[in-house]
Amino acid sequence: MIIWTLIFLLLVSLSQHISANRSVIVQTKYGDVLGYETDLGRIFYGIPFAQPPIGSLRWNRPVPISKWAPATINATEIPPACPQPACDVHDILCHKTTSEDCLYLNVFTPLQNTSSLLPVMIFIPGGNFQFLDASLVIYEADRFVNTTNVVCVFVQYRLGVLGFLATGTGPNDLKGNYGILDQRLAIAWIKSNIDAFGGDPNQITLFGQSAGAQSTALHYLTSDMQSFFQAAIIESSPMSVPFRTYAEYITPTVLLAEKLNCTIGDLTCFRTASYQDIIIAQTAVNSMLTSWKVLFFFEPWLPVIDNMIVHDQLLEMVSNVSFTLKPLIIGTVTEEALGFIYGIWSTPVSPRLYAEIGVAIFGTKFLKIIERYPPERSGDQRSLLARLATQWVFACPTRVFARKTATYSYVFGYPLQTNGTMNSSGCDGHTCHGDELVFLFESFWANFTDTDRYISQTLATYWTNYAKIINSNPLSLYHDCFQTNCKTLRYDLFCNLIYDNPNQLLQSCNGQVYLTFNKIMSQSTPINKLEYNYRSFTYASTTPLCDTI
Repeated sequence: MIIWTLIFLLLVSLSQHISANRSVIVQTKYGDVLGYETDLGRIFYGIPFAQPPIGSLRWNRPVPISKWAPATINATEIPPACPQPACDVHDILCHKTTSEDCLYLNVFTPLQNTSSLLPVMIFIPGGNFQFLDASLVIYEADRFVNTTNVVCVFVQYRLGVLGFLATGTGPNDLKGNYGILDQRLAIAWIKSNIDAFGGDPNQITLFGQSAGAQSTALHYLTSDMQSFFQAAIIESSPMSVPFRTYAEYITPTVLLAEKLNCTIGDLTCFRTASYQDIIIAQTAVNSMLTSWKVLFFFEPWLPVIDNMIVHDQLLEMVSNVSFTLKPLIIGTVTEEALGFIYGIWSTPVSPRLYAEIGVAIFGTKFLKIIERYPPERSGDQRSLLARLATQWVFACPTRVFARKTATYSYVFGYPLQTNGTMNSSGCDGHTCHGDELVFLFESFWANFTDTDRYISQTLATYWTNYAKIINSNPLSLYHDCFQTNCKTLRYDLFCNLIYDNPNQLLQSCNGQVYLTFNKIMSQSTPINKLEYNYRSFTYASTTPLCDTI
């Protein structure tokens, strides 16, 4: 899991942050913005796109920013993160300050001036809809934009209770989805103003990871968002985690009200509580929730189906969409759930406990699943449980979504090299949830090995090729690994519960294939019968068994 696997690299790279600055000013419709240049790119931290959501604006739709005063915004300092539970990982990965005044954008642009506007990539960060922010060190994208010649914008939005608490649809209810509305306003602001930063408002690609990928998928499927982007990339979306209904928000809302000494209908009480007290209450409620819908534990505060912003679960929405969908890349990493499983079960899981967990989650369906994923007679079963969870939460629903929409699907399988320091998380030597981000954004370049840099450049090139021309072939700038001595690779990208060899992705010309792409020819072509050839590299999937779970 990325929170643990990146600590080693972060220790080394932090010293590079904001060094050798040179001031740069951009003129926008709202006033001037003061940023700075590094040797790699131009950076603008903390550009406001909405009024602070405080006072009467707490739990309300975001209000667009007006022209700012003073005339120049100082965008040289990292903005505060949105309020969230206490950070329980290494200090380097923790937000330094939090504030309800947190609706900001971070913009990265290349150094080279050009008369032509550049493609724009808008990234929505993840974090279970209640953690992290847009200014993590892994999102230092100045090298990324300078080597790929795009403009990249990172969006910050309200989290947790302050972003997603929902009580109903009445005039005195909290409607929910405030974090999603923040994202929508940010995307609109970017489209209206990004030309001032050298970006092309008519060539925008939305992309996001984890909860940010769920958000991206939601925008991708929403009719009134279609004019704001031309393509999308969805990375590691836990699509099996269901959005809540208003009825399902009753229990957490009652518990939260009790912790705040408020009655549910007393919005004044909710709005006058300090955000610090709200986060304390949120943290307490997180530990109290019990539900037969076990996936709510992973994202207890998330979008609500309100039939205005969110119309249904993502897989239902994509099945019933009534307009032509835009180009899409969607995919996962190889071991999405491994870090989560080792985080939940810090000690070995016995075969008996493995079976008990399976029955508790899947009921009688587990009888079929255990045939495909039988435990060993003894020993730790956490890796097996992680394989099953990766399929259930990430890979299987991603495949279903891709079958309906995607131009390309992918799997990323290159592990972070942490010299054995991260074994406690189970992810050392593996590719866990979020591990692709440090390679995508080239953010730890100085610490990368030659192979790391090769993988990083490859991934960044694929993503930005796609954004530049909505390329029907993002592999058009190929690499040697895909030209010679590559065996036919047969790997079920998603959804197959019969992994005879769960690591068969990691086979190819030099013994390791770290990124596979699958070209989806049309929505009418079954994904499980596709074969995509790129030079001598061949990918073909096998038959999926999604309906097992």
